[in-house]
Amino acid sequence: MGEATLIDSSWILTAGHIGRDLIHDLNNGYSPTVKCNGKEYPLATVVIHPHFDDTPEGVVNDIALVKIKGTITGVTPARIYSRADELGKNIVIVGRGDVGTGLTGPRERTRITRAATNIIDGADSTWVRFTFDAPDSRHVTGLEGVSGPGDSGGPAFCDIDSVRYILGVSSHQISKTGKGRYGAVEYYSRVSSFSDWIFHTIRQK
Repeated sequence: MGEATLIDSSWILTAGHIGRDLIHDLNNGYSPTVKCNGKEYPLATVVIHPHFDDTPEGVVNDIALVKIKGTITGVTPARIYSRADELGKNIVIVGRGDVGTGLTGPRERTRITRAATNIIDGADSTWVRFTFDAPDSRHVTGLEGVSGPGDSGGPAFCDIDSVRYILGVSSHQISKTGKGRYGAVEYYSRVSSFSDWIFHTIRQK
C-alpha cells in the first residue's frame, strides 16, 4: 500500500492518505500488516493527523502514525527531525514503488527497495520540496531521483553527525512534463512541523 519509517520500537511514521487506507481496510475486515526485516507485524493503532484532508484542491497535513502489535528489534529507529533548517540539506529517499528514468517516468514495479538522493530546495509551514533535476543541471546529485507510485509514506533521510533523521514523508508530486520525469517537484510532509504532534501522540497511546 505504501511505505513507512520506524521511529520507535513499535511506532512507524507514514502519510495521512496511507493511514486513511489502512483504517478503511481494518474497518472492512481486512488485516493489513507491516513488514520489516522479513517479518510481519499486525497493526494495533492508526492515528491520522486530526487536520489531514485530501480533496481535489490538494492534500494538507498528510501524515499519520501507526502502532504495531509487538516490538521491532535489530533495527535502529530514525530520529524525528525538529529543527527548521531543512533548506539546502542533502537527503536520501527510499521506497519500493514504481521505477523508471527521468525521461520515461515510472515504467515498472519490481518491489525492490531502492534509494535516490536530492537536495531540499523549498520549505514552508507543512512541506519540504525538491526537484528532479536533469543530468546537465548544476543542482543535480550523484543519484538524483524522486518518488514513484507506491512510494507514498516513505522517508526523506538526512544523516547528521552519524545519526539518521527523518526530515520528510512522501506525499505527492507536481509535474508539467509527467510524474517521475525531469522537472517534477516532490512534496514531502515536513516532519519538523509535526514533531510536537508525533511525540504527544506516542506518549498518549
